[in-house]
Amino acid sequence: LRELERYVSLTKEQRILWLSRLLFFVSMFARDTYDVGTESVDKPEELRRFNELLHRISSKQLDVVLNEEGMPDNQFFGMVSEEINRLHIEESGLIERLM
Repeated sequence: LRELERYVSLTKEQRILWLSRLLFFVSMFARDTYDVGTESVDKPEELRRFNELLHRISSKQLDVVLNEEGMPDNQFFGMVSEEINRLHIEESGLIERLM
């Protein structure tokens, strides 16, 4: 909730940067689904979850860039929080990286 309050107080440019950082860090966590040293995917179901999350974050970012309404901020944050928890990403550590 605190991060949602902080996010809504950001300027458009700051929101775009925040979402860019979120995309970057989530994509880094998605690398854990690969079989190290190969072209194989070790955890395909988890990789698909990451892909869907990245798609939703990038859609939100595009809405911000284009000044389109899109998904309401509170729903977006709820969805992101839920997916991050399902993917076993430590939410507080991720949020600290976004600041």
